[in-house]
Amino acid sequence: MNVGLVGYGKMGAGIFRLLAGRDFGTVVHGRDQNKCCEHAERYFKSLERAVKRGRLAPDEYDAKLRSIKFTADYADLAHCDLVIESAVEDQATKLEIFRRLEDVTRPDAALVTNTSSLSISQMAAHLVHPERFCGLHFFYPVPLIDLVEIIRTDSAPSQLIERLRALAAALGRKSITVKDAPGSMINAILGYYYIESLYVLEEGKMGPSAIDRLAKRFFYVGPCESMDMIGTDFLVDALKRSATPGSICPLRWDLNPDGSVMAETAASADSFFAPALLTRLLAAGRLGRKTGRGIYLYQNEKPHDDELGFYHSPKAPYLAPRRQTEEMISLRLLHAVLNGSLQCLAKGMASAEDIDIGVREILQMKDGPFTLMETMGDAKFERRCKELTVIAGERFEQHHLPHALFHP
Repeated sequence: MNVGLVGYGKMGAGIFRLLAGRDFGTVVHGRDQNKCCEHAERYFKSLERAVKRGRLAPDEYDAKLRSIKFTADYADLAHCDLVIESAVEDQATKLEIFRRLEDVTRPDAALVTNTSSLSISQMAAHLVHPERFCGLHFFYPVPLIDLVEIIRTDSAPSQLIERLRALAAALGRKSITVKDAPGSMINAILGYYYIESLYVLEEGKMGPSAIDRLAKRFFYVGPCESMDMIGTDFLVDALKRSATPGSICPLRWDLNPDGSVMAETAASADSFFAPALLTRLLAAGRLGRKTGRGIYLYQNEKPHDDELGFYHSPKAPYLAPRRQTEEMISLRLLHAVLNGSLQCLAKGMASAEDIDIGVREILQMKDGPFTLMETMGDAKFERRCKELTVIAGERFEQHHLPHALFHP
């Protein structure tokens, strides 16, 4: 198979490494030919070093020289069976790329986007051949997360979905198929997790290291360290893009930096407030690990808590009305993920099995959310929801979801 890749930023470079590690012919397209030459020189020099150290056979090196190409010419993608777009998260930019790809690629070539926050269906509506188009969302960092979302549209035939499943398997990735919505389904579920952790942080009773420690009772990675890795600016942009009414994670962005409500605004019944702390982090230029300051402060690349007063949002409407044990805080984080998963099932985003696979992989859980709820049982799950509602707020109520969703 010959695969094209448009875009060579952090995500694109990670996807390229996956492709280059398999027996695919790979064409990487960039905007600037000089940059493309630099990328090629850097990559092939790394292969030469691997040959000298005995990690790569000379004939394998020769094969990669023949099968991998960096170019700024779209015409070089003409023979590709599939092209992955991984450019900047801007719809106009992506649509221009797909316009060029439709002009040069074969009629049977699949065209996919790696977008994590834009609507696939809206993009498909601008294409001449939407039946060739789908979403194929890899997660950052690409080498470490063995999951991809195949985001389907109404015009995507089953054969295209199966081709993408086969590609994911060939790349050693587990794939899940999800319905199109503003933003990635798995990222929306992560949004529930991140937001709840920020709510806990804004209560001013514990720092991020304690929250991450409690989260690791259920998940491999803590939410605060994960958000700092993503970057505050990227996280806020993604949350805002996917926060339209009726979305999986419908956030309201109408709080002042101290957490007070700017004004009473119309909001959907299931919407909830974006944490005021995100606004303060952005204003202070605290963008995460890349700036040395985010939720954590970094000294010699090691994270440290700031003073609790920095995190506190005294006027926020979502602060827990009662004191909590560490166990209840860890359950708040777990049930935030369960809530997001239930919302996705209620909106028909994916099957319970695919949601289980996706969340289990992304958070490195022992069991996925629905398997966990199955083990927990109706009575215990509902009792916990009621306890969390009393302690932390109405967002933990489940009365608005059909009972059958708890154990599909």
